[in-house]
Amino acid sequence: MKKVLIVGKPNVGKSSLFNRLVGGRRSIVDDVPGVTRDAVYGIVEWQNRRFEVVDTCGLFSEPKDIIEKEMWEVTLSFLDDADLVLFIVDGKHGITSEDLNIADLLRKKNIHVLLVANKVENKEKFLKEVLPDVYALGFGEPMDISVIHAKNIDILLDKIVEILRLEPEIETEKQIDENQVKIALVGKPNVGKSSLFNEIIGKNRSMVTPIPGTTRDAIDEVFEFSNFKYRFIDTAGIRKKSAVRMRTIESYSILRSVRAIEKADVAVLIIDSTVGITSQDQKIAGLIERKGKASIIVFNKIDLIDRLQREYLKSSIKEKLYFIDYSPLIFTSTVTKEGLNKLLKTIKMVYESYTKRIPTSALNAAIERMMFVTPTPTVRGKKVKLFYGTQVDIKPPTFLFFSNFPQLIPESYKRNIRSTIRNSIYQFPGSPLFLKFKARG
Repeated sequence: MKKVLIVGKPNVGKSSLFNRLVGGRRSIVDDVPGVTRDAVYGIVEWQNRRFEVVDTCGLFSEPKDIIEKEMWEVTLSFLDDADLVLFIVDGKHGITSEDLNIADLLRKKNIHVLLVANKVENKEKFLKEVLPDVYALGFGEPMDISVIHAKNIDILLDKIVEILRLEPEIETEKQIDENQVKIALVGKPNVGKSSLFNEIIGKNRSMVTPIPGTTRDAIDEVFEFSNFKYRFIDTAGIRKKSAVRMRTIESYSILRSVRAIEKADVAVLIIDSTVGITSQDQKIAGLIERKGKASIIVFNKIDLIDRLQREYLKSSIKEKLYFIDYSPLIFTSTVTKEGLNKLLKTIKMVYESYTKRIPTSALNAAIERMMFVTPTPTVRGKKVKLFYGTQVDIKPPTFLFFSNFPQLIPESYKRNIRSTIRNSIYQFPGSPLFLKFKARG
């Protein structure tokens, strides 16, 4: 698929344009320069043609700290892979030395550049005061747009399609999604999510620094391993609510991470093995379970602990993460590369479990044996009966049981049903099991 890169100095509307093109708030938008810290990918569909668009970090002319330097390096790494670069400038306030420096950089890269002037709400002012300086960038006539007013976006899309010489495609985004397993890498800040993400895909897609909260956007990458396609999503770290001010960039990042979990098939909960399971890890695990997502528990940074500590971490799962104890456990290290291939194989296994269907006959035979050993309870003087059950859905596997008093079935008996399904029919490793009960009509 052809790739279009959006570049420019900070705060010229790159993320706003990205969101407009992909049709949603995929990138975080704020008036503070440098909000986008990670490259964010999206698919654009226009006139039966599709291309990939990448919202990059802002290019600072003189990076002031480790984060701005890392943002600069990440953006530069994408230029060699781009089929087209949209160079965004401020059509309202004009050209600065930062724009000139970026123009010099793009010319040296010898790539196709389409110059785009954003924030052109006043065309007359733009033509008189800004356009002459824009020509100095050396990329010819700019396309003037206004993202906020959706002005000339259709013309911009037509131009992109023309430059890329895109042919109409038949396959839809929904069909493509069905051919990929979507994985969200989640956890607290600074547990090594981005390092693990970069190691798996073999690219420096996420910024990696020792500063907690470096990743702000949920970014993704399609990766193929053993003829199986994975779409990995590296999310921002999820901190305690009390530690995050509302309506801040970080709060938006956390909301984006929660949405990434909702869209994922498999959530990989990454825990810092040097710290162990914390209350925040428990809350994230609870969120994964409530959303009905398949899950894998990963203890990262195991190169920093000994074997005795590993055994303690294993035993702590039964106490602190008992509600997702069906999740496979993997120890990983991006330093020694331990556990990386095992993680990919486990994701495939868990996804197959998440989409598994079992025969109705096997289900009812197992439940009958269970009821012979553990009869249905009597609640409030009423004898509860289970007549039969069937699997009605996947992602997660969902089972519907018919009963005379469905509302009276206690949680303890529901746990017994889940245990019977796992132990007698199929273990469903990594997948939650949802149960529904209905009165027989």
